[in-house]
Amino acid sequence: MNLKRCGFLGPLLLVILTLLLSGCSGRRFASTSWPGMLVDGDMAYLAFGQEVFAVEPGLQRVEWQFPGVVDGKSPSYYAAPAVTDGLLVLGGYDSVLYGIDRETLATEWSFHRATGRYIGSPVVLEDTVFATTAGNELFALSLDELDRIGSVDKADEARRSAEAAVIRWEFTAEHGIWSAPLVTADVLYVTSLDHHVYALETESGREIWATELPGAMAGTPLLSDDGATLFVGSFDHSLYALDADTGRQRWQVEAENWVWGQPTLAGGKLFFGDLDGHLYAVEPETGDVLWQRQVADAIRGGPVYDPASGHLYVASRKVANPGNISTRGSVLALDVETYQILWEQPTNEAVYTAPAVSGEMLLVAPAQGSVLLHVYSAETGVLQWEFAPHPDEK
Repeated sequence: MNLKRCGFLGPLLLVILTLLLSGCSGRRFASTSWPGMLVDGDMAYLAFGQEVFAVEPGLQRVEWQFPGVVDGKSPSYYAAPAVTDGLLVLGGYDSVLYGIDRETLATEWSFHRATGRYIGSPVVLEDTVFATTAGNELFALSLDELDRIGSVDKADEARRSAEAAVIRWEFTAEHGIWSAPLVTADVLYVTSLDHHVYALETESGREIWATELPGAMAGTPLLSDDGATLFVGSFDHSLYALDADTGRQRWQVEAENWVWGQPTLAGGKLFFGDLDGHLYAVEPETGDVLWQRQVADAIRGGPVYDPASGHLYVASRKVANPGNISTRGSVLALDVETYQILWEQPTNEAVYTAPAVSGEMLLVAPAQGSVLLHVYSAETGVLQWEFAPHPDEK
C-alpha cells in the first residue's frame, strides 16, 4: 500500500493500531476512536469513550447519560448500540455485551464469552441479538435467555459456562469482524478482515456460501431492493456486486483508495465513497460509473440518502487549509439527479461516522474535540444545535 499517496491512511492506521493494541484512555472521551451513532425515532444514541448519551435533537436536550461521570471505572464504547423493547444493547471495548434498561439505566444482563472487542454494532431481529467481535466471532444470542441469566460485574468460569445456554449459534471467521452484520429473516451477510464475505442461515448459522475477495473488509454490505445483489466495499480499492444467492461476483468498480463505509442506493443509482475523498455514482445492474468527484480528503462512513428530499448526505475529513496540519471535516448535501452540491458546511473536527437523518434534521458526530454532535437543517445546512458533553475538555 502506498501511504504517500493518501495522507489519510497514516493517521487512520495509527488510530487502528491504537484501537487494537490499547485499552481505554484515562479521559472520558478516548481520542483513538470515533463515535457510534444510532437514530431511533426522535432519539439519537451516541457511544463514545466511556459514556453513552441519549439525545433528543428536536428539543435540543439530553435525555440521559450512561454510566455517568466515573473516570477510569467504565469500559470504552466504540460501536453504535441497538435498541429493542425498552432495552439498549451495547457492545463494550472490554469484550462484554450489555443490555441496559433505557429508562432506569440499570444493567439487565451481560454476556462475557466473547474473546474479542465489540467494534461493529449489534443487530436485533425479533428475539435474537446478533453481535460480531474483533476476535473473529459472530454470536446469535437469545434475548429471553439473556434476561434469565441477568448481569454480573465479573464472570467466573461457572458464569461463563452458564452463558453457553444463551448462544443460539456461533460462527467463527478466519480473522476479526469489524462490521455489523446485515440481517434478513432468512439470510445473514457479514464481512471480515479475512477477505471473505459470508452468507449464513439466520436461524441456524449454517454457512450458505463464502466468497473470498482480494482485500480485507470492515463495512456492512448492502442488499439491493429486490434482494438479488449484495454490494460490498473492500480495502483493495474496490466495490463489488455479488449474487446474493450464490456469492458469485457480478461486477467490480475500482476506486482510488479503500472503500470502507456501506454504500447506499439513491434515485436508482448506487453511491459510495473512498478514503481519498472520492464520491462515486454507479449503475447498480452493471457497475458502470456514472459520475465521480473528489469532494473531500477522506470518506470513511457511507453516504446517507433521504428519499423525502432526494438529497444525499456525505460527512468526511477535509482540511480547509492544506498548510494547516490540524484535522478538519465537512458535511455536504448532494442532489442525486444533477450531482450538484446543494450546500456544504465545515466541521471543527474530522467526521468518520456516517451522518443520520432525523425528520428535517441532519445529525453529524465528529471524531474528536468537545462537540459530540452537530445538528443541521437537512434542507439548508444551517447549524441548529451543538451538543458538547464536556465543553471544558479538548
